[in-house]
Amino acid sequence: MKKELFNGKRLKIARIYRGKTIDQVSKETNINKKDILAFEENKYKPTVENALKLSNVLHFPREYFYRNENIKVNVDAAHFNPQSTIQRNEEISYREKLVMIHKLYLFFENYIQFPELQLPDNLNKNLSMEELAERCREFYELGEEPIINMVSFMEAVGVVITAMNIDRKGAYPYSQKQSINGKEKYIVSLGHDKNSLALRNYDLAYEFAFIISNELNIPAKRFNKDDFASALLLPKKRLIGELSNPNELESYLEVKSKFMVPLTIILYRAYSLGLINYKKYNYLMNEISKNGWHKKEPLDNVKSTHPTCLRNAYKLLLDNNIVSKNTLMEKLYNENIILYADDLEILMGLKEGSLSNDKKDVKILSFNNKRRK
Repeated sequence: MKKELFNGKRLKIARIYRGKTIDQVSKETNINKKDILAFEENKYKPTVENALKLSNVLHFPREYFYRNENIKVNVDAAHFNPQSTIQRNEEISYREKLVMIHKLYLFFENYIQFPELQLPDNLNKNLSMEELAERCREFYELGEEPIINMVSFMEAVGVVITAMNIDRKGAYPYSQKQSINGKEKYIVSLGHDKNSLALRNYDLAYEFAFIISNELNIPAKRFNKDDFASALLLPKKRLIGELSNPNELESYLEVKSKFMVPLTIILYRAYSLGLINYKKYNYLMNEISKNGWHKKEPLDNVKSTHPTCLRNAYKLLLDNNIVSKNTLMEKLYNENIILYADDLEILMGLKEGSLSNDKKDVKILSFNNKRRK
């Protein structure tokens, strides 16, 4: 039998996945950082003892490091929200996590037909933000109606959404455009939005703005994502009709109750459309602060739904006896997706314990007696 060799490239992927620097891994494993760098560059291989140390510290099954990549995922574009306050190395870790989500998505596509990516074909880069938003609504046949749930909308048009970071304070949404064998997919990770429907709707509209700008190849400096997102969520004619008194906050609350968009964004949109002047805009923003709404607005407690694609895919396979907890792990192993159950639960949006009731009892197949089909 061919001897499996340690794959240094996978060590680097695992380290980045955990948001750790070489210095951090060196301290936690007591392995010289020059040796770790040499392992990553495949200059020489770690001892069995050191391989186990790396496996434990990075929380990846030992078998993961002894397999080659069989799925090449290209990251063609990415969007970090500039307001994010988390450390850079953690942000970079999202890249590998979203790549892993794409691999899981590809696995489930063997059994389930997901929505194809549907992006507007009636746009061009010379259009204004207002015109682009209007044409997007026209393409998706939205009319003037509110998009009450951006999670459901984006999943329906083939964008993959993950909630892996919603409990991470300071995290903002992060998006990638990826491709496998030329087939493109956008993947969006939600931020720490407190499960608020209004906040999540706007965050996703902002990420959708990135998708549109990327497809049109418009530089970020020339594409105002706030203008596009607010125009997409708050169509001009409908907003003018709904906003009975633009000079009173009460009118904006009524609009929020119907469109589930943050008050501050509705105010911004009203100002952009000339419904109020700058002086009134500032006054109303100050009123929001005086009411203590700058941290939590009225109706922010209306909860959003979570992404469902991967969770529902697993449930569908489970309900139809195509997989069980253990056979899912085995099938993923055979497809070279080797993770512990707790990581899979996070990536797939499952409740803790869905794949394993006890982390200590996670079933990891030995690479010595299992071969890929």
